[in-house]
Amino acid sequence: MRKLRRLMKSFEDTRILDIGTGNGNFIRILTSLDDGFKSVVGIDLLSGAIKVCKSGFNDERIKFMKMDALKMDFEDNSFDIISLSNSLHHLDDISATLKEMERVLAPGGVLLFCEMRSNNLTKKQKSHLKMHHYAAEIDRERGSVHYETFTDKEILNHLTEKSSLDIKDVWEFVVTDKEEITPKEIEWLFETIDRVQERVEGSEKREYFRKKADKIKNYIRKYGFDSATQLIVVIGK
Repeated sequence: MRKLRRLMKSFEDTRILDIGTGNGNFIRILTSLDDGFKSVVGIDLLSGAIKVCKSGFNDERIKFMKMDALKMDFEDNSFDIISLSNSLHHLDDISATLKEMERVLAPGGVLLFCEMRSNNLTKKQKSHLKMHHYAAEIDRERGSVHYETFTDKEILNHLTEKSSLDIKDVWEFVVTDKEEITPKEIEWLFETIDRVQERVEGSEKREYFRKKADKIKNYIRKYGFDSATQLIVVIGK
């Protein structure tokens, strides 16, 4: 967190944009590191996500809008920090999204990416990876854009090959390092898997997904669970 805090504090009256904000969790992380920001805007395509965020924040400097990252309604040079957290593998057109992010980035600003990696994971962390890829496969079965997560090399290649900006910094962010998982936590994970599986109950592949869910549960029973390491990449002009 030290590097992220240092990055936040390197700006004054910071204008922040969080793309694919989801439940607003990354905004909570950023604003907890530096309260001196001027404004934060979180955008997402899902109306439900925006509704949840609007009810979960009470800081008048933080706003949420339903908006497509490919066609943002902001003027050029509007933000100092633009973040994309665990959403790179959700993008159908990475190049076009990066181009639009660069358009609204102010001179001297940075694009901040926090992306779950798929390589160099412990056996416990691979439980997270398996659950995530399972959900991604089901989303694709239902017609949504949700690819499997990338390796460090793939993340960096996407950002260097599809952006005109330069990489300023790269580091790992280990979310947790749990010794053991409790029975209650295992129960919650299994319920999460079941809820994801329910999305394809009407599919011809429901038996395939049921068997795959059982394999993931058995893996978690054997090895436990821990959050996958995140790769943080900062690029700028």
